Amino acid sequence: MKFSAQPWQQWMQQGKVLLKDEKKRANLLVCLGVAGMLLLALSEWKPQEEPSSATITEGSVTTSPATYTAQLQEQLCGLISRVEGVGKVEVMVTLARGEESVYATDNQTASDGSLSVSHVLLGESGLVETVQTPQVLGVAVVCEGGGNAAVQNRVSEIVQALTGVKSNHITVAQMAATE
Repeated sequence: MKFSAQPWQQWMQQGKVLLKDEKKRANLLVCLGVAGMLLLALSEWKPQEEPSSATITEGSVTTSPATYTAQLQEQLCGLISRVEGVGKVEVMVTLARGEESVYATDNQTASDGSLSVSHVLLGESGLVETVQTPQVLGVAVVCEGGGNAAVQNRVSEIVQALTGVKSNHITVAQMAATE
C-alpha cells in the first residue's frame, strides 16, 4: 500500500486559502466555538456515575473507625519501634469521635432580619462540603524501654506530633518481661 501525499497537500492548500480570508477565518472560529459549547452541553447530558458507598465527593475514601484506628496503631508501632532504646512496642489508640461529614448550608436573611439556614441538596442527599478525620482521644504505648524517662519523652513527642494529642492523653509504659 503506497501512501500518497497529494490529498494531504490539497487539504493544506485549502486550509491556507481559508485562513487568508478574514471573513472565512472569523466564521471558522465561530464554528469551533459553537462546537466546543455543544461538547460541553453534551457532557452535561451524559448520565453521572453513582459514587460507591465507600467514596465521598472529591474522591476521599471513608473508613470505619476500627480500620482507621488499626492503621494508625500500625503506623505508630512502625515508627516508634525505630526509636533508639524502645525495643518491642505495642500501641493502642482510642478515638473521641469517628469521621464526620460537614454539609454545605445556604443562609438567607429575610427582610425582618431573621436568618434561615438550610442544607444544600445534591439529588436526595446533602452536599458534603468537607470530611473531618476522626479525632484521637488518647494513645497508650507499651514498650521494652518504657521505663526510661528519656525514651518516654521521645515517644510522647512523636505521638504528639503525629496525632495532635496533648501529652496528658499519652501514656508510655514499660513492657512486662515475658518468659
